[in-house]
Amino acid sequence: GMASRIFWVLAASAEVAAFTGLPGGLVSPRHTASHISFSVRPTCPIDSRVGGVPGGGLRCMPNGQEEGGKKDGLEYRDALSEVLGSFLPGKNKRDGNPTLDAIEWDKAKATGLSIDAMAARIDAGLRERSWFVTGDVLPELFSADFEFRDPNVELRGIEEYSRGVNKLFNQETSKMQVIECEVASQDSIGVKWRLAGDVNVGPGFEIKPYVVFTDLEVGPDGLIVSQEDRFSIPAWEILVWAFLPFLRSFLPPPCPPVE
Repeated sequence: GMASRIFWVLAASAEVAAFTGLPGGLVSPRHTASHISFSVRPTCPIDSRVGGVPGGGLRCMPNGQEEGGKKDGLEYRDALSEVLGSFLPGKNKRDGNPTLDAIEWDKAKATGLSIDAMAARIDAGLRERSWFVTGDVLPELFSADFEFRDPNVELRGIEEYSRGVNKLFNQETSKMQVIECEVASQDSIGVKWRLAGDVNVGPGFEIKPYVVFTDLEVGPDGLIVSQEDRFSIPAWEILVWAFLPFLRSFLPPPCPPVE
C-alpha cells in the first residue's frame, strides 16, 4: 500500500545517501576565491569541470542533525539514518562473494606515488573495475585509515566500503562510466562519473542516471585516505523517478550514456 511505499522511499533514500552522497538538498556549494555561495545543481553536468568546483573538492558539514551512533562499521550522523540503514540486504553479515573474496586485501601498499601517478592508477582502475559500483577495489592504493564520508554517514576501512557498495547496487544492472579523473590539487583527485542501474533496497528500485562527483584525498605517503561523494541532482528527483514513474515526463531527462 501507500504506507509501505513511503517507508521504502525513506529506507532507499537513507541507503543511497550512505554510499553516493545524497544529502537530499536542492542546492550545491560553489566555491570562489573569496567566499562560498550556493546555486541550483546542473541537471547533467557532463561537460563541467571535475567536481564542479574550481581547485578541487569542497567539504561542507551539515548542521543541526541529531547525534547518531556506530553500527556495523558505520558511524551514523543522525538517528533516522541509523534506523533506516539496517534495511540494506546482508548489512549485518559478511556473505561470501567470489569477486570480493578474491581481492588481496593485505597486498603491499603502493606508497610513494606522485599525485599524477595516483590519478592515472585511479583512472585506469575505475575504467577497468568500476569499483564505485562493484566494490572491486585496488586495496594497495588505499590507506589503512581510509574513510568514506557523506552528510549522513562515516565508514572506515576500504574493505567495508567495498562490500557495502557491492551489496547496495544490483550487480547485474548497475553501471558506472568515468567522465573525467584528474588531479584537483597537490593532495586531492577529482573523479566525475555517471551512475545508472538499480539498488537492492526493499523490493529494489531503478536509479535515474545522474552524475556523481567524487573527491579523493591523498595522504603524505601517497595513499588515498578519504573519499567524499557529491551529486548532480536532488535526492527527491531520484525517488520520484523510482517510485512515481508516471511523473517522469515532468522531470529533466536522465543523463545520457558517456560516449
